[in-house]
Amino acid sequence: MRRFAILLLLLTVAAATPSAGALDDPEFRELWFPVDGVVQFSDDFGDPRSGGRIHEGNDLMGTKMQKLVAVTDGTVTTARLDASGLSGNMLTIKDADGWQYRYIHLNNDTPGTDDGLNPLDGVFAPGIAAGTKVKAGQPVGYLGDSGNAEGTSPHLHFEMRKPDGTAINPWTSLRLANGLAAGTRCSYGVNPKAKPSAASGAGYYVLGSDGGIFTFGKAPYLGSVPGLGLGAKVTALRLTTTKTGLGYYVLGADGGIFTFGDAEFVGSVPGLQLAAKVRALDLQRTASGKGYWILGEDGGVFTFGDAEYFGSVPGLGIDSAKALRLVPTLTGKGYWVLGADGGVFSFGDAVYAGSVPGEGVVTKVVAMAPGAKSGYWVLAQDGGVFSFGVPFLGSVPGTGLCAWPKGVQLAPTATGNGYWVVGDEGSVFAFGDAARHGDVPSLGVKMRAVDLAAVPYAGR
Repeated sequence: MRRFAILLLLLTVAAATPSAGALDDPEFRELWFPVDGVVQFSDDFGDPRSGGRIHEGNDLMGTKMQKLVAVTDGTVTTARLDASGLSGNMLTIKDADGWQYRYIHLNNDTPGTDDGLNPLDGVFAPGIAAGTKVKAGQPVGYLGDSGNAEGTSPHLHFEMRKPDGTAINPWTSLRLANGLAAGTRCSYGVNPKAKPSAASGAGYYVLGSDGGIFTFGKAPYLGSVPGLGLGAKVTALRLTTTKTGLGYYVLGADGGIFTFGDAEFVGSVPGLQLAAKVRALDLQRTASGKGYWILGEDGGVFTFGDAEYFGSVPGLGIDSAKALRLVPTLTGKGYWVLGADGGVFSFGDAVYAGSVPGEGVVTKVVAMAPGAKSGYWVLAQDGGVFSFGVPFLGSVPGTGLCAWPKGVQLAPTATGNGYWVVGDEGSVFAFGDAARHGDVPSLGVKMRAVDLAAVPYAGR
């Protein structure tokens, strides 16, 4: 099990530009700070320069002969020993992804002087030349004032360039490398590297608490609860798609079912005319798409269509448990029930792989999702993710954001090799092979999100 929680997550048919905090920040790379020692720097990328040029880096103001270090593992592609021109002495490091990091205005003086004699041992660290392999933090040169910096305060002009040569602002990367907040970020983050894939799903829906549906990617809009004109206020709780991805079901708090597109109505809790009032909390369809399970707050399970009954929490003789989620196994021959304290109950062929209380952790949990073959993830309200029998793929606190919304749902990708976490204001965070298709805040809409469902759902 692994969980991260570091200190300092209506109606529309439009796909949106990604937001979710981390994606709002300027592009950045995880770097080692390029200067050993104290420097002063500002966000001067894009400032005008002589001859109509613009500044394509940040100037780090320091003192001559301060050590410069490699910001990443890579290869030295340029070690220019020429103090003239605009750049003067210059060093370029290329990383394994093809990004280039340029160090400009390296020292050109004999240490302790301003003689401009450009001694080699005062420009580059020992052994540094074109073709040299370097490690992050390794000394590579010395700060100075060569090129058109002669006569100004000594400084390092530092540039970051994409593999295609496009310069990006180093400001965010440098701030984070120096332990300073930048934009909405307080750190680079500690999550495993995501590997977005088209196989994760063509899109997804975000459900609002009023039953409104927001569609992203290729998820088709097929209607919403407010659009039915019912008059009475409906509290929507869960959303699940059909097997085809051309329909969806919405669960109301009373166990009522609303169907859209090719979703087939096969029953609801109110239709059972039970003597006791039931508060429904989850809805999951069967693999065939011809039935569904509805979970009650006490852990009771209601089956409709071809959904099979494998047991319930009250049936175990437990009357005090508060249930949150029902998660079917891949075979459809069993399911897990998640309790509000993170406890997990297994029924049918569902294999117990662990629980939050079993890890000695006390926290409020909100969701659960199955892995590709076995095991499951559990989402805490703070956006932390617990992994049981499956790889840890990331959490919202692990992104390094300074603040984030409360998590409300964890939805697996079609492959089971990733998941989306949706925040209570509709932000979407993607982990593992999950591809982002947008989220509600990027639409400029304020709402309360309660669920996310992906399409297609690959027979889950």
